[in-house]
Amino acid sequence: MLDKIESAIDILNSVAKSYGNPIVYCGFGKDSLAMLHLIREAGYSWPIMCHRDYEFPRKWRYAHAVMERWGLSCYDYPPRMCSIMPFSDMFCVGIHYGVGNQDLIFPDTLYKPERYIEGEYLCALNDVYLQPKCHGYDYRWDVGLMASRAAELKPHGNGKSLTVFTGQSFEIKRNIGSVDFAFPLWSWTEEDIYNYFIEKGIPINTDVYDVKDGRLIPKADPSFDPDRRPACFECMMPDNPVSVFCPKMMCRVNNVSDSLVTTTMPNGFPSTATEQKGE
Repeated sequence: MLDKIESAIDILNSVAKSYGNPIVYCGFGKDSLAMLHLIREAGYSWPIMCHRDYEFPRKWRYAHAVMERWGLSCYDYPPRMCSIMPFSDMFCVGIHYGVGNQDLIFPDTLYKPERYIEGEYLCALNDVYLQPKCHGYDYRWDVGLMASRAAELKPHGNGKSLTVFTGQSFEIKRNIGSVDFAFPLWSWTEEDIYNYFIEKGIPINTDVYDVKDGRLIPKADPSFDPDRRPACFECMMPDNPVSVFCPKMMCRVNNVSDSLVTTTMPNGFPSTATEQKGE
């Protein structure tokens, strides 16, 4: 564990020496919280970017408690566009945030609630896909720090590659819309994350995680998980009939899936549906 921590701090020091304006991506899940704690312990007070969903405050009560305890403030801004992202076992809306002249895509994982109770679920079309957009955000940071680990990332799909920076265990993806991205926890495992929480006394979000075999495992109940939001998305499913029943309007509506933008997750980061926005 000590070697992993020292290697991560070497990465942070390299970032500090090589860039003038870093930003920390933190969704207050286990991985990004470990990274943020490490950054603070290393003596850096870089600003934080947290793309939050505001509809269900209970899902963010742990994050808000951490923000208050550590005296944090976080940036956020609307996405540039949204798209449908096909996965075999879930329904995702891709949230595209403008970064330089390109996008970061965060999959917003939606699930069907047991019952459609007014105020306790979203309309995936109107509340998520058609949410207000921002096309001209002035992204002023030159490097973003993300808590993605090696097992979660795939080779870059446009001919570029992940590069070892300054000969250290510092993985960085260069020139993503003139913005670089660094991964201090690149070599960490699930067990390393848990051990770091225990060693540093970081409170575990027991609303979201169970402890099992030295790992933090997401609970089956998604009620407090900010990575998963309850929604009706029947009218956005390509395999559904041309008209479906809408529980909000209490009538049948047209299936609009043919008119929606569909994208697949790029071969770069973020590459998982549950580990990025809230991790």
